[in-house]
Amino acid sequence: MRALQIKTTLRALALGGALAATAAAPAQFGLAGGIGEAFRPAFTTRDVQLAVDMLQLDDAQKFILETLYEDYSTEFRTGVDGFRDSVASMRDQIDPTNPDPSQIMRVVFGTIDVWRVESRQLADQVMDDLHGLLNQEQIQMWDAYSRKLFRLKYLKNGQLPGEKLDLLNDVRDLSLDAVQTELLQPLMEEYEQGLDDALRRREKYLQKSQTELIEAIQSKNFGLGVKVAARQVELRKGVRDVNETYTRTIASTLPDDFGQTFLDHIRQRTYPRVYRRTPADRAFAAALNLEDLDPDILEAIADMRTAFIAELAIFNDRLVQMIREYKPQEIKYKVEQAAARLSGTTTERLEDPTRAEFANRNKISSRYMDQLKAILTAEQFASLPGARRWIEPDRDAIAAARERVRRIKSGNTTGAKKSIGGPAGTAPAIGSGLSDTEPNTVQRKKTTDD
Repeated sequence: MRALQIKTTLRALALGGALAATAAAPAQFGLAGGIGEAFRPAFTTRDVQLAVDMLQLDDAQKFILETLYEDYSTEFRTGVDGFRDSVASMRDQIDPTNPDPSQIMRVVFGTIDVWRVESRQLADQVMDDLHGLLNQEQIQMWDAYSRKLFRLKYLKNGQLPGEKLDLLNDVRDLSLDAVQTELLQPLMEEYEQGLDDALRRREKYLQKSQTELIEAIQSKNFGLGVKVAARQVELRKGVRDVNETYTRTIASTLPDDFGQTFLDHIRQRTYPRVYRRTPADRAFAAALNLEDLDPDILEAIADMRTAFIAELAIFNDRLVQMIREYKPQEIKYKVEQAAARLSGTTTERLEDPTRAEFANRNKISSRYMDQLKAILTAEQFASLPGARRWIEPDRDAIAAARERVRRIKSGNTTGAKKSIGGPAGTAPAIGSGLSDTEPNTVQRKKTTDD
């Protein structure tokens, strides 16, 4: 059976499934990205256009760069095809009687390492040739282009909240005037360099550690994999920390209105579950626009909403800190869990502390909605968006509906036809036609995540 599995694996590799098969082992550590990166072009048409725009290439330079890119694309595809051919020719190197599947990993991963070096050389050659096209004025723009290109390629690989941010784009979206932009320029240049340094440190180790992870899997040294993952998390935190630090600094440097707008925008992008607008706040906003409300009632609603927002802000700050501390632990825990499975052991379960905290936050909304309900009429409150989640269901009506459904299903229609169909010209009774699951939809949980 094991020999058949090995032959089947080789056949899959020969048919072009090499990437999926070889990524599976590091994926057990949650770190397959480095292998996949070797099979994605390092230079794309987007990068060509970025060079044209940022380096201000003339028509002749643009034509040469496009030719360089076409040559690179052809060589890259040829290299990937060559990798597949190499994998397909490995059958002679595999002993089908050996039950240890790591022999396949040793052969395939060795081929991947060779291709990773070759693909990097292809990309570096394009960059070298592009640099050689530039005049002295354009060379002055090279570092900025290189940093932007690196961010576009690798920021997207972030796993922690805030690790994927590029604050240069977020500041640009503020549409600051020329004076404000000039005031902020030194700070943004400092940020760009700091982010680039942290990002390059992260990527350098991520690429290097792929070999260490492969060796750890092959030698069944799963503890090494856990150590590698821990180091990767620390470098990820380094990128996140740069973004967090400069978010606060930029916000404090901007004029008050722009600063708060910027801070709110970054918070919502980084922690969307925490900072998205709550149903309770939407209900408050709608209540303030109800017609024919007494001025005293309107003032009470406004005060109530202010108090709600203030209390929610304190809770949200606590949630952010909990998520910030938990997410790095979660990444390392998944690796430890995978290592435990591979070694036949178990690991202690990591509990997400934010679950209970989100549930507690929902109770704040319920408490304030109870207060709002107390000063509005039942009809007014029911007209608010999402109000149904805070309205207690009529449990007697639900019980009666369930009983009718039970009778219909059991075939005992005595009294059911009368209550459901009723005499001609009369409306059906409450709950008619409900399935045995529909009453549950009436009882919407009040602890639904805000």
